[in-house]
Amino acid sequence: MAGAPLPAAQRVAGLARLFCGKSDGRTRLQRLYQDGSAKIRLPAVQGDPLEAVLINTAGGMTGGDRLGWTLEVGAEASASITTQACEKVYRAAADRAETNVGLRVGPGGRLAWLPQETIVFDRAAFARTLDV
Repeated sequence: MAGAPLPAAQRVAGLARLFCGKSDGRTRLQRLYQDGSAKIRLPAVQGDPLEAVLINTAGGMTGGDRLGWTLEVGAEASASITTQACEKVYRAAADRAETNVGLRVGPGGRLAWLPQETIVFDRAAFARTLDV
C-alpha cells in the first residue's frame, strides 16, 4: 500500500543488577537480577576478586534501545567487571540509544571497571551516563 507508514521496529530494553559482598573471607555473589537483553555471567574463578561479564544479547544498540546496569561491591569485597566484547552503536533513524551504568563500592571495597571499547557507526545517536 503506497504511503502507508512502516510498523515500529522492536527496541531493545534490558536491566541488570549485581551485588557482591564479603562472606567467610571471600567475595561472593549476594544478589543478581537480569531482565531483557542485559545478562551477567560469573566465570568460575577461585578466590578474589569476583569476576563478572556484562552481556547485551542483542549484540549492539540503535535508536530507542535502553540498557541499565547497577553494580555494587560491599564493604571489604572486591570485583572485576568487564563486557563480553566491544559495544557497537548502529545508525539511529530517530531516537538515540541510551546506556546507564551505576557503580557503588562500600568502605574498603575494590571495583575494577574494565569495559571494552565502543564502536560508533555513521549516524549513530548514543548517550551514556556513568554514576559512581
